Formats: sequence, structure tokens, C-alpha cells
Amino acid sequence: MPPPAPPQHSQPGPGAAPYPPPGGRPQQPPQQGYAHPAAPQGGQQPPAFGQQPPPFGQQQAPAPGQVPGQPPFPGGPVVPPYAGGPGQPAGSARGGLPVPLILVIVLVVLIATGVGGYFVLTGDDSSAPAADRPANAMPRLWEAPSPLSQREGQDENGLRSMWFNNDDVIYGDGEGVRAYDRKTGKKKWTVRTPKGAGEVCAMSKQPSQDGVGAVVFDAGGDDCSYLSVVDTDTGRTLWSKNLQDDSGAEHRPRVVVNQKVVAVTIGTTYAGFSVSGGATAWRLTSRGHLCTNSVGLSPQYLAVMSNCPDEKPKAQLALQDLEYPGIHSKVTGEKRPIEQILSDLPLTLVMQDGSSVDPGRFLQTYTKEGRPDHSFKLDGELKDLDFDSRSTYVDEDEQVLVAQYGANKGLAAVDLRTGKLLWKKRGSVATAGVDSDGLIAVTNSPDSGASARDPLLLSIGVRDGKEKVKGAVYDPQHSLPAPDAMSLAWNGNDNVLYVQGERLSDDRPSVQAFKAPVG
Repeated sequence: MPPPAPPQHSQPGPGAAPYPPPGGRPQQPPQQGYAHPAAPQGGQQPPAFGQQPPPFGQQQAPAPGQVPGQPPFPGGPVVPPYAGGPGQPAGSARGGLPVPLILVIVLVVLIATGVGGYFVLTGDDSSAPAADRPANAMPRLWEAPSPLSQREGQDENGLRSMWFNNDDVIYGDGEGVRAYDRKTGKKKWTVRTPKGAGEVCAMSKQPSQDGVGAVVFDAGGDDCSYLSVVDTDTGRTLWSKNLQDDSGAEHRPRVVVNQKVVAVTIGTTYAGFSVSGGATAWRLTSRGHLCTNSVGLSPQYLAVMSNCPDEKPKAQLALQDLEYPGIHSKVTGEKRPIEQILSDLPLTLVMQDGSSVDPGRFLQTYTKEGRPDHSFKLDGELKDLDFDSRSTYVDEDEQVLVAQYGANKGLAAVDLRTGKLLWKKRGSVATAGVDSDGLIAVTNSPDSGASARDPLLLSIGVRDGKEKVKGAVYDPQHSLPAPDAMSLAWNGNDNVLYVQGERLSDDRPSVQAFKAPVG
């Protein structure tokens, strides 16, 4: 298991796009001495992935199923049909000032310092009645506002992702992307909205190892097409691009970032841009005029499945490493459309069998050299797996995939080498990250007994599913939402759980920080 650290998940982006321009870039381990190609100069066209037939949109016949007169993949990727502090008594304070007046003064000071409309430093909620407070309640360090966004239901976008730098936790909501000091909850900075842009639509699941994150804003008309790349230490915008086009409004943009490239699927733009400066590194083009394509995107890989009646081979899967373009592979004869990439290590795809009636799904893994490894159909009990972007995790060492399971938003684990279901949990369970103890999760339905009044923080063995309770995620009103309605992040360096959600007692959305015990 990896050492305690902020989670570094691969991004299982929303389902494959039916059907953008292909010519993909596959992945493998970095090769020493590789020099990243320089961005094109002097107006030259950026290099395209794969072969170089005419790009999408140039006098080509519509792909099968495409409406004549519309762009090859209108609207971009389409998901397949199967993504107060401790209370005080009323009266006067020691200095003679009424308590309400003191509270007003405090609120004015907080607003003046940029904390926002409300900010609650809750400490350990020690004012709660002893009989009402669980013995294993974790101290609540702080609470800060997290206004709801129109994009809140579009979880595939990763809007509710949380990033970490050395000192802060960074999250996005209806007021933009902001950083808060992890220890105090004091607001540090807000990412500046580009001129002409509106609400933030999406964030990359994680920033790069160099501390660069990607944000997509509304470019107008509910079109999520304005890309900004930011320094996660300062919130400074490094560069921005308005990728809006005439293909229609983009509602589910995909964006990933690694140390060299920011890659997006937005509208008809399937492209990678240099992290340093934003020059176009590549654009995806079709390898034929009549191709039907599907695309998977992750921080490390671009996977493109193309069926082209006018080309040889007719069916081909192209895998491309986004960080190291020299590392790529092609799998001929593969016909299954790509739904999404679940993991980079090992590379794990969800694929469809292409049937128009009750299409089945498969899990397919690949070796480091890009060769097909293990494949099995998601049938029987595996049909109930749901690959929600915030609850899916792949353990590289144990070769185990953990995902949301069943109608009650439980959790289950699958052996990626055999397709065997290792364990399942039926109650509401949400994952927060991974630590040396195993998977870190929150549930109100532990294996050890009846439903808990307050959600519990657990560590779960990845392969055996054994639970260890770390503490109760407690607030005095017992008003935290169900775990599957929370957005969670775990920082193993600090042993702190971050919970973003809407209180049941007053519908107030916030982020709260809870300190878990060590060990």
C-alpha cells in the first residue's frame, strides 16, 4: 500500500464521446532522455495524433448515426446510455456588550478579512451534551462556506474535486475555485474568472505533480468551454483559452493535466496544450472519412477506438501516452467502444460490446507495453457496479478495483486478474482516498452493527474488505448528509477528512474539516 498522502487517483472521466476525431496517444512508463517536442511555430499546424487524414469537419461524409449537417460530435463527448462555535448563554458578555452585538462585530471582521458570508470555527464542538456526543467523535477543526452551483449535479465534471498544496485545500463551487488554509480554514485566494466567462463548470480531478490545475468556466450560453490553467500554490492563472465553437453548448467537458500537457474534450476540440504557455501540442484527427470513434481520457492516457469502413484495418484501438508521445501502441481488431478510463496503473478501460439492445460492458486491462491483459464481462453481480468518478479506485499493487455498488450506493471490490467479486457493502458508503491502512471511506452502515446515527470514518482493507472505525464524523445537529451525497477528500499527511455537502438541518452548503486519530 502507498504511504499516507493526499489521494492521487486517475481520472475516470465521463463516458466515451460518441464520437470525436481519432488518432490517439497511448501510455507506458516514462523513458529517460525523452525530449518533449517543441510547440509548432510560425502558424504551423500542431502535430496530430496517429495518422494524418483530413481532420473532422472537412467535407467528409457523416459517420454512421450522425445527423447530416451537424458537426461530427455535436456538444462534445456524450455519456453512453448505461455518470457556531460552542454555544453561550443569552445575556451580556464580560465587558458588558450584549452577545448579539459581539456576534455582529465578529461577523463584520470576518467579512472584512475575506472569509465570506459565514465562517464557523467549531473546535471540537465540546458544548454538545455529553450524552449526545459519541465517545469517538472526531474534533471538527473548521467550517467554511461552499455555495451550491448549477453544475453541482454534474459530478462527472469533477467540479467538486478537492486539490491540495503544501498548506491549503482547494475546491470549486458556486463561487469559483478557492484555497483555504488546511489548519485554520482561512481563505487564501480565489482563481480569477477570465474576462467574458461565468461560473466555473469543472476542475481536473487532480493537479499535476508540479502543482498545476485546470479549470473550465462557462463561456456564455451555458457552454462550458473556457479553459484556464492555474498555479495551485498561488491561484494565479497561467493561461486561458476560449474553446467555444458553433457545435452547440458543451455541458460535460473533460479536462486532465499532467506535468507536460493539459488535455481536453470540449465541443469539437479534442486536443492537448503545453502546460508552459498553452501552445497546441496535438489535435485529434480521424484516420478515415467514415469513422465512428469513441475516446477515453485520463491524466496519462488517450485511448481512441475507431471503426472505419474506408480504412485498413477497419477496427483499431490506439493508446497514447499523453506525457511521452513516443510511447504508444495499436490494437487491431478491437471493436468495442470505449466508455471511460478508470485507471492509469494498470490502464483499465470500461468498454461496451456495441450491441444496440441491452449493450453489455467489459473491464479491460493493459500491460505497461500497451498490450491487452485481462478482460471480463460485467454480468451477474458485477452488473451492479457503478463507476462514479469520486468513488472509483484501483490499487496497482493488489490489482483490485473498488467502485460504487448497487442502488443504495454501497461499495464493492473486484479482482482485476480474475473478475471475481471480492466483497461488497450494501449501505451508503463513499470513498475519500487511500492510506497505508487501506481505503479511507465514510459510511452510516458499518459491517459491525446497525446504522450509525452519525457517519463513521473507516479504513477498509482493499482485498479483504475488513473495516476499522477511525471515528465518528459528528456535528451537534446530526445534520450531515448521507455519505453518497458528500464530496470527500482525505489528507493522510495531516490525518484530516474534508467533507463538502449540504446540511440537512438548514440546507447550508459548506466544507468541514475533521481531525482523525493517528493509527
